[in-house]
Amino acid sequence: MDRLLRHIHAITSQRHRGELAAAVAAALHDLVGARHVAIYKSFAPAGDHLLIGLVAEADETGVHGYDDGVSWPAGTSPISRYPQLDDHLRRDGSSWVMVTPEAAHQIFELHQDGRLFGFVEVRSAQQLGTEQQAIVEGVLDVMGNCVAMLDYSETDTLTGLLNRKTFDQYLLTILSGLDGAGDGHGLPGLPHRRQPHPGVSRHWLGVLDVDHFKQVNDRYGHLAGDEVLILLANMMHLSFRTQDKLFRFGGEEFIVLLKPTEFGNALATFDRFRQEVEAHEFPHGCRITISTGFIGIGIHDTPAAILGSADEALYWAKENGRNRTCSYEQLIDEGALRPHPDDAAGELF
Repeated sequence: MDRLLRHIHAITSQRHRGELAAAVAAALHDLVGARHVAIYKSFAPAGDHLLIGLVAEADETGVHGYDDGVSWPAGTSPISRYPQLDDHLRRDGSSWVMVTPEAAHQIFELHQDGRLFGFVEVRSAQQLGTEQQAIVEGVLDVMGNCVAMLDYSETDTLTGLLNRKTFDQYLLTILSGLDGAGDGHGLPGLPHRRQPHPGVSRHWLGVLDVDHFKQVNDRYGHLAGDEVLILLANMMHLSFRTQDKLFRFGGEEFIVLLKPTEFGNALATFDRFRQEVEAHEFPHGCRITISTGFIGIGIHDTPAAILGSADEALYWAKENGRNRTCSYEQLIDEGALRPHPDDAAGELF
């Protein structure tokens, strides 16, 4: 009982999904005497087949986590690359057990609010008994409750997008994980974090703001304004990729963190969404446009510098016609914006 309570305490203390999965893997490995426990995340990008990624495992070598919350989990592939999981799903929810002379394999599903979000594979010397299965199912129920609480604390109640508090955590995770690749060269006179690096894959941050949103509220009412924000958030889910992180920053302002890509792809992605919004007819015949300012994230950046620069690009777009997508680095290069004092070439003597 003491071991079980210690593991439950460790599981419910986690505030990061990757660490939560690792704590669950450790608990199951210890409590049911498993040889190996693997926890997989499942997700289905729009138009794609079900994808599976390994997020944590535990065996005699220890506990290993592979989910930083930003990158794809380890070995992310279509479910066909995981035949035991694929076979389990084809059985329409029936329990999957495979017993060989070497070991017994058993698959458990992970659910939260009726939604399948992953699988657990337990490999042991022999098939789990009734008491051991009850322990596994109980621990996974606790995990599902923890995921539900994380969902509640991380999402904006109106739009269902991630909230501002969660944005801070994601941005710090990205900055802490940068290794500086491609950051050692650039234009003379600008520090590395302000280099355009058009051919380098980087994370990108975009600040999106609805143009003249006050007019929407004044003309159609605040409930209609809220409906526009909800539909805009739904459009974001459909337009951006699964790995891109979407946030409501406050009011009619949104933030997108793009997965690493080249400058041209980032520009095309943000501008494609701008065009989709411009072409969309919202309820009551309402038409809206958005302005976007974006910047690449470099190893020497700080959160304040990234947001401040993206905001400058956004304000420039607002002041120069709205319904525009503007890159901070491009505006600096064109002379439309002036570099910050820390952007300029520094003279030590």
